[in-house]
Amino acid sequence: MSATGGQGYPFGYGDEELQRLRDQHRVWQEENQRLLNRAGFGQGNTLVDLGCGPGFTTLDLARRVGPMGRIIAVDRDGERSIPRLREAADAAGFGHVEARVADLEHFDLPSESVDGVYGRWVLMYLPEREARALATRIAKWLRPGGACALAEFCNYRHIRIYPPIEHFGLVAEALMRAAAGERGGNPDIGCVLPGVLVGAGLDVELGVVTKAIRPAMQEWHWPDTLFRQILPMLVDMGLLAGEILDDFVAEGEERSRDPSAVFFSSPVLEVIGRRPGGRHNKRVNQTKPVQAFRT
Repeated sequence: MSATGGQGYPFGYGDEELQRLRDQHRVWQEENQRLLNRAGFGQGNTLVDLGCGPGFTTLDLARRVGPMGRIIAVDRDGERSIPRLREAADAAGFGHVEARVADLEHFDLPSESVDGVYGRWVLMYLPEREARALATRIAKWLRPGGACALAEFCNYRHIRIYPPIEHFGLVAEALMRAAAGERGGNPDIGCVLPGVLVGAGLDVELGVVTKAIRPAMQEWHWPDTLFRQILPMLVDMGLLAGEILDDFVAEGEERSRDPSAVFFSSPVLEVIGRRPGGRHNKRVNQTKPVQAFRT
């Protein structure tokens, strides 16, 4: 995940945040691999990784396409993310990874030049008008039979924890305002994507995934570090009062010791948009059921 619009990723790329993003990648890796499988990404493909950040998924894609394939990884953060990705790709011997510094609001490729496009939690940070325009360009880049696999939140306010924590609603609203930024990003851009991609001539398949995590699970580390690291930033941004932060952290520590506690992530809409033709000639327009909670 990386923001790629003019405002940049609101939480930066310090060492702690990079570690949190690495942990987040691990937590969602199983769901992510299923999405890539459904999209049909495989050996020899040319794929684009939009908003690649430090490249955790980029390396997964590079393994998937093999040395006969090609990965074009794009992010606006040329100071930390792209250099880290280039270093990791070199260390892994992935000469087929091309890491580019670019702003997604203006990034473009030739028509019918790639087999697939991937992005997770990227378009939400762009102004909605630019996100819609990018989705339309993605459709243009795809070869016949090619697909985009995009995963974005569709009901961000659903994020919650039980037993409830006081002020959790205020924290969720502050997270949404941080994601939206001053330029009008849409944290629920997933709701918009199906219509945009259908309008661009793609066949669309939908799926919804979410997480239900208990303190005893290793995955609990993900929401725990999310709140410990991000909430102080929200205070610094003026989006959350300091006293709310203190109370929230104290209650969060209590939930971490409560075996009955459950954290629910915001639901993520997975959108596969496929260009008609090629080897994938069957039209698909369906919504898959919500994935069962994993507890």
